[in-house]
Amino acid sequence: MKRITLVWSLALLGGLALGPGGFAQTKGNTDRKIEPQDLLNIYVVGEKDLPNEFRVSATGTIQFPFLETVDTQGRTPSELQAQIQEALAKDYFVNPQVIVSVKDYRKQFVRVIGQVTKAGLVELPSEQRFDVMDAIAAAGGLTNLGDKNKIIFTRKGETKRYTLKQLKGITDPAKKLWVEPDDIIEVGESLL
Repeated sequence: MKRITLVWSLALLGGLALGPGGFAQTKGNTDRKIEPQDLLNIYVVGEKDLPNEFRVSATGTIQFPFLETVDTQGRTPSELQAQIQEALAKDYFVNPQVIVSVKDYRKQFVRVIGQVTKAGLVELPSEQRFDVMDAIAAAGGLTNLGDKNKIIFTRKGETKRYTLKQLKGITDPAKKLWVEPDDIIEVGESLL
């Protein structure tokens, strides 16, 4: 009985960590897809002898008992949970209960350069969105020479220019300029 309670407690904790709510400031982003190098916790309820930690390979797969190679690419934890549960139910278990959560997301970065206090790579939080203002703040903010009218944003080779005032004025989350891994933010130098 204690084992079942522990498993369900883990399930509830996993649900809280991956529950609904979009990109909340706390854990709660079920929209984030599983990516290579993420570390997954996968539990099959009642199967204590199965391994439960799986590192996603560079090709986006894991080696799971009974199923061999499982493709995780483009799937959220809940989608992978359903996929594994269905595959195990076909040949191996009767009504298996599977719990999937991400123990550790692969680290992702944006580059913030130019006239900021700490130029370089800024790590993106795993379960929270950063906009351009957040990334600049994480880099220590503008230096005394930073030009508030010269924020240059580059994504996949396409560059756009913004002012700090424009970026601060965007309050609607649907219109914010959310950063993605490998974006480049450059703060220009003011001409004194």
